[in-house]
Amino acid sequence: MQKSGATVSRWPTFLGYGSGDFALNLFWQGTGFYLFYFLTNVSGLSGTVVGTIFLIASLWDAVSDPMMGYIADRTKSRWGPYRPYLLFGCLPLSASFVLMFTPVSFESELALILYAIFVLMLFRTAYTVVSIPYSALGARVTRNFDGRTRLAGIRMYFGFLGGVCVSFTAKTLQESYGDAAAFSSMAMIAGVIAVVVLLVCFKTSHESANPINTQETPTSARESIRAIMRNKPFFLVVGGISLVTIATSTVGQTMLYYFESHIGDRSSGNTAIIIMSAAPLVTIPLWSALTLRVGKKNAWILGSIIGALGLGMLYFAAMNALYFAYLGTIVTVVGLSAYAVIFWSVLPDTIEFGHYLSGIKSESFLIGIASSFQKVSIGVSAFVIGILLDQTGYNASLPASQETADGIRDIFTLIPIGALLASAALMIFYPITAKSHADLVSKLQDRLK
Repeated sequence: MQKSGATVSRWPTFLGYGSGDFALNLFWQGTGFYLFYFLTNVSGLSGTVVGTIFLIASLWDAVSDPMMGYIADRTKSRWGPYRPYLLFGCLPLSASFVLMFTPVSFESELALILYAIFVLMLFRTAYTVVSIPYSALGARVTRNFDGRTRLAGIRMYFGFLGGVCVSFTAKTLQESYGDAAAFSSMAMIAGVIAVVVLLVCFKTSHESANPINTQETPTSARESIRAIMRNKPFFLVVGGISLVTIATSTVGQTMLYYFESHIGDRSSGNTAIIIMSAAPLVTIPLWSALTLRVGKKNAWILGSIIGALGLGMLYFAAMNALYFAYLGTIVTVVGLSAYAVIFWSVLPDTIEFGHYLSGIKSESFLIGIASSFQKVSIGVSAFVIGILLDQTGYNASLPASQETADGIRDIFTLIPIGALLASAALMIFYPITAKSHADLVSKLQDRLK
């Protein structure tokens, strides 16, 4: 494997780039763990309505994410095509996050629903404007196959650290204040910190000197789409991560409900969320090292199996079996944290595979498409969760019956288990290896000489 200066970026750039995911995960984990619960238990909306709101926002993401990618690929500035969005997008993103967790009251439920849809779509748009260029920038920080695994590990380490901070803040505030004040304060604290960190990321992130990073004349959308359709590895990865996203979003959105109804202690649900956020700080370096040894495909499949085993433990956890439930949570997150490293390591490889195959380079557009599939998966899973939650008979103001608790347990465990195993089966067919990737990068470089 070549390790020339053209392919290996400096560690300060790796760390500076990775810090951006700390900020983005203050927003993403805060939304993933708490917004569904906030809208049902603070705003008073039904699960079906909340699920529908999430689905509507995700359908908008399906359009806006590729659109943002297309725009970012064609952006020209003294900072390159992607970094300006970190600079100018951080304040609107922070403001929309705060607005989303600010309790409001309306005379009619319809007005509240329309407001919730508007605010969530505003946040998701602002998040897209920052996160799609940020992710595309990662594909240019290093072109080295193993270097990408290290970069993804650093990025995800920062990301989960952001998740720990936002979940710990939420738990601490909920122990002292009501849910409305706690979630609102959490959002304001996270918003201020995220702005500062994104500005640091903008200042310290730089593209590598690899000649593949040189700006090319952008192709039309039709040509780009035609090239994407030939990229089998890309669609395998997108399909795999969409299934994983269904699993992770289902776990995240129903964690508090599961511990509240099935284990019998909502406060322990907040502790479990902290575990979900904190355990990857230990496991991500291990997954990075393991992935370098066994390969990205094998590590992905192993992560799926471990995650499914952990969820199986949570399925069989008895009422008040708190520490067994914590153990199941730890095993689950050990498995799920694999994707944090592997996805952002493997996705740029598929982008270069497509570049080699078609001669068309469009990092941000492809990442936008991958992101849109992920977010639609979140919306679909939230929609299904909302319907199923109502069917269990869940009522925020009443203790859960045994039937309700069992139904929530089934949602929390069985749906993610099925999705994880399906993802593992799909990735069996993933073809790119370290050797084949090194060969295609070398050929891409030769084209530019």
